[in-house]
Amino acid sequence: MANLKKNLVYNFLLSISQVLIPLVSIPYIARVLDPEGIGRVSFIDSFTYYFIAIAEFGIVVYGVRAISRARSDQQLLHKTVSELLVLHLVTSCCALLLYSIAVMACWYKIQDMRLLLFSLSFLLVNGFACEWYFWGQERFRYITIRSLLTRGLGLLSIFLLVRRPEQYYLYYGIIVCSAIANLVWNRWTLFREVPIRFRQVNWQQHIPHTLVTFLISLFAGIPLLLDNVLLGLVGSTAAVGIYAFSVKIARIVSALFTDAFLVLYPRTVALIEQQDQSGMQAVILKSVQLLTLLAIPAGAGLYLLADPFVQVFLGSRFGAVAANLRIIALFPLLKGWGVLLSKQVLVAHDQEKLFLRSLVAGSILFVGFTLVLSYYFADQGACIALLLSEGVVLAMNYYYIRQRIGALRLFDWKTAGNALIGSLVFVPIVYGVRLQFEAPAMVLMVSVVLCIPAYFGLQLFVLRNTFVRAVYQGGWAYFKA
Repeated sequence: MANLKKNLVYNFLLSISQVLIPLVSIPYIARVLDPEGIGRVSFIDSFTYYFIAIAEFGIVVYGVRAISRARSDQQLLHKTVSELLVLHLVTSCCALLLYSIAVMACWYKIQDMRLLLFSLSFLLVNGFACEWYFWGQERFRYITIRSLLTRGLGLLSIFLLVRRPEQYYLYYGIIVCSAIANLVWNRWTLFREVPIRFRQVNWQQHIPHTLVTFLISLFAGIPLLLDNVLLGLVGSTAAVGIYAFSVKIARIVSALFTDAFLVLYPRTVALIEQQDQSGMQAVILKSVQLLTLLAIPAGAGLYLLADPFVQVFLGSRFGAVAANLRIIALFPLLKGWGVLLSKQVLVAHDQEKLFLRSLVAGSILFVGFTLVLSYYFADQGACIALLLSEGVVLAMNYYYIRQRIGALRLFDWKTAGNALIGSLVFVPIVYGVRLQFEAPAMVLMVSVVLCIPAYFGLQLFVLRNTFVRAVYQGGWAYFKA
């Protein structure tokens, strides 16, 4: 439990960096680049990541589970790592062939060799990706330190190199180089720790197991990675730029709590393997409480402060993002619940085929909704399509869990009520601040400064939420020690 708490702290630091670094970089990029440039970068970035998902062939999720189960047996661990690396190299070669065909088909939307070269470099280096090894080993201290350093250097590079609208390709190059730095660092660390074999390795035995998780990644990647591409096919590049910033903000907010499941997933798998039902239920219930207490106020804040946030951080050229944020204010809650029910419950219980059914239905609906709604309503149509598909996946996951793993407690009504009551406090605070201040920066800053302590103070001292009190007492004891 002590290691779990430390891992959650490291993961929290990592999640905070995922919020703070974009809060610094996005305002700068929004004022240097125009929606057209952002749209170009978002299109190629989504395009590339989808083929990276194809190359990974479900190895990431399967690898975390396999490493979590094998980490007490060094011989089995080393054997598993070698086999999964060879499998990834094989699938990367297949993905590269598909990528080449797709580039020729979509070149009319890319039309920039510099973007293509960065994209291709990322895909090639990703052939040795091994993040699953460190997740499975619960090496979150290493992951946090590495990520903070590469993200910090990437942020500095943006300020030094990206100065004019026509330098959008440098912005994408920095994104790619930061990701490549993580891959190279992982590879160097792994090769120092594990004796890797590339001959007489039975990598084929993992294909039946990774095939399901591969299909999960493939269909999960449609709303996650192909949303910009689908919008770009029926809409303008500028609409892609507006949508990309909208969804990026919503996903950054949701990452604050969904990233915690990266820490809790290997622990849940280990508890299931040990047949510790009570321990596994306790971990899932804590996840439910954490998600509820953070996602509901996050969505409320996103809705109420959309206008001043966009004016302060993105500027007038991206004013349309505010309307999109109000549409997808529910996204952090839907996404958080979707990740919890799918990865930490269904996949951890070896029920990934059921999760796959949910994803197939949600992805098919997403493609249809996006193409139709984006044609008529551009970026706002894509936002509506995203919400609809997430809702379908969430509902189907819940249904399957109740069918197969019905004894699990998946909801805490008291915590949900506390979160809703606390979020309602935001309404008078925000509107009161707007009456006192006209400047968007002051409205945003004062609202945040008042809302956060008001919410947690209400949870701690008035509603006396047990989860918040436990976190507070644990944190206070840690600092006193």
